[in-house]
Amino acid sequence: MLVAAWVLAIAGVATFYAVQANTWAVMTDELQVARLATSIADTLSPVPTIRGEHYGANSQLYPLLLAPFYGVLSAPQAAMAAHALNGLLLASAALPAFLLGRAVTGRSAVGYAAAALTGVTPWLALSSTLLTENAAYPAFVWSVFLCHRALVRPSARGDLAALAGLGLAYAARTQLVVVAVALPFALVLHELSLGSVEHGLRGALAVAYRRHRVLVAAYACALALAAVLVVAGGIGGVVGNYTTTFGGDLVPAGLWRATAEHLDQVAIAVGLLPVVLSTSWVATALAHRDRSEEHAFASLFVVLVPLLLLEVASFDVRFTPRQFIQDRYLIYLVPLFAVACAAWLAERDPRHTRTRDASALAAGAALVALLALTPHGDDVIFWAAPGGAFRPAIRDTASALHVSDTVLVQVIAALSVVLVVVLARRSRSRLVAVTLAVTAFGALQTFYVLDRSVVPSMIRSDVADRDWIDRVVPDGGSVALVPGGVGGPVAWWEAELWNETVDRELRIGRRRTFTPFPVLEASIDDADGRLAGPDPSGYLVIATDENRFGIAGSVVLARRGSLTLLRVERPYRLAWSALGLTSDGWTRPGQATTIRVFGHREAGRRAVVLTLAASRFSPRPVDFALVGDEETVVGTVDPGGARPPVQVTVCVPAGGHVDVRLVSRRGVDLPDGRRVALHVDRMRLSPSWSCAVS
Repeated sequence: MLVAAWVLAIAGVATFYAVQANTWAVMTDELQVARLATSIADTLSPVPTIRGEHYGANSQLYPLLLAPFYGVLSAPQAAMAAHALNGLLLASAALPAFLLGRAVTGRSAVGYAAAALTGVTPWLALSSTLLTENAAYPAFVWSVFLCHRALVRPSARGDLAALAGLGLAYAARTQLVVVAVALPFALVLHELSLGSVEHGLRGALAVAYRRHRVLVAAYACALALAAVLVVAGGIGGVVGNYTTTFGGDLVPAGLWRATAEHLDQVAIAVGLLPVVLSTSWVATALAHRDRSEEHAFASLFVVLVPLLLLEVASFDVRFTPRQFIQDRYLIYLVPLFAVACAAWLAERDPRHTRTRDASALAAGAALVALLALTPHGDDVIFWAAPGGAFRPAIRDTASALHVSDTVLVQVIAALSVVLVVVLARRSRSRLVAVTLAVTAFGALQTFYVLDRSVVPSMIRSDVADRDWIDRVVPDGGSVALVPGGVGGPVAWWEAELWNETVDRELRIGRRRTFTPFPVLEASIDDADGRLAGPDPSGYLVIATDENRFGIAGSVVLARRGSLTLLRVERPYRLAWSALGLTSDGWTRPGQATTIRVFGHREAGRRAVVLTLAASRFSPRPVDFALVGDEETVVGTVDPGGARPPVQVTVCVPAGGHVDVRLVSRRGVDLPDGRRVALHVDRMRLSPSWSCAVS
């Protein structure tokens, strides 16, 4: 009951902040989760599918949990419900932490302490995001608990439970395949170090085989399957989109320093003492081998902690800009430190007192030395590094004391370790005292990060009608994005994130798309006046300033910001296309830009209307000539401004086309080195009226 109440209390705090979040923090990770959840809700299948095609995202547990929300609620409402669930998911990790702490030491008090330290962390800020860590955190602790039980109580049932835990962790987050890698090493270490065998490694392997036949058989099958996949070239399917992370140099230059820096950042975020006392306790447990339960957890700890640190440090060094420490990937260290720290504080065997104290002082000295490597910098992003998001508060405190933040943390670490060692000798309430102190520090960090990072970053006032596409398109409709124009990716991301009917994307030519999801390839056919390729949807979202083409027979249903929703006829026909513009809408001096106007079913007179602008870097007005089949319009555009729209009238034959040419002689050099003339801000056609065609 106490643990359940603790979980609900933590969840309540996290949810209070999380449900206020009405925007996204990281693209395209959150968009991917939303799309996968929508797919599960629509197809009732856990197979990862986005835009109608299989997608290599194997971390399906979190989308599966969110699917009911995306099945019955609008996308904005589903996101809010997901944020509310996140608080409960993260807080629920305290329950398996309690069970693990109690199982390791046989004492409920250790379980309660582990639950307290596991539940209150700055990583609760992740509840305001749609990131898989929300489900992976409790899944990891359950997995470690089941693996620990399998080591302590060898049986077929225990092995099956451990395998289920490994599957749960993998389904929660592909990164956690590291638990499956660690388990066999921890198993052998447990058997080898317990002294239950007399023939070294070979004897330990033999005992492990006899006690864990189900695990051995499962791993043998997994290795055989992996070998087959390697030969067939399909091993990437195991890790999905993370295949690239296993390529290249897995031990890059600077890895060892980066690993120490990652440990520093996590150590500060968990309150320093848990790292020191955990290291001391593990060393003692492995050396004395008094209890199988303690030795089994120590074996898991000593393998898992370095593997997680090396895995994340290698990734950050190779793939993170400026080698930024993304400590959200290391949230899984928190329960490991919590359990081992609580076990150290609960130790009462007088035979271990001297070893315990000496190892704690040694571990404290080592951490103080390592803290000198703690990276500095203000570019901490709260969703990538919730632990690091508290660093500004430490820096401000250090500045007020006229010392560096590194020195401040080192002094606090040294004094804390000495104080706890003294307390451990004289007080039997050290478990309660230290747990309360570290939990209070965790609460301070949590409220700081939630208030200083989540509130200003994740709460917006301009969120009305975010599902503007869903409000217009009939239920069951399908909408395709057609990225274009000169705007950035944000509008396209949000169109898909907040609108469930957006389920396709057309890429025209080589134009960039802004997500890694499957796209349908199409091209502009300037001869026949059509979009060549698939036409999957009766609704298209195009840029309001799209400068490559216009869709014939389209009806504008809605506009929001830089995007326009059209109802279109299929197959897709072009009203006009532009030849000779740069990808961002500039003409080139001395080179004609051609606007081709198509007549499909009947002849008609059309007005071609252009809105032109000149660069502010131009020293003088830029000239232009707009040449139609019957008239020519000439003029100039002032630097840094746009002139009133200019137009020419053309008569378009049925089934044919007419070309309008835009020419400018004067050029200007842009800061990026290109020489351009005029920018076409907008291009449109007036409705047609009859004309005589000779």
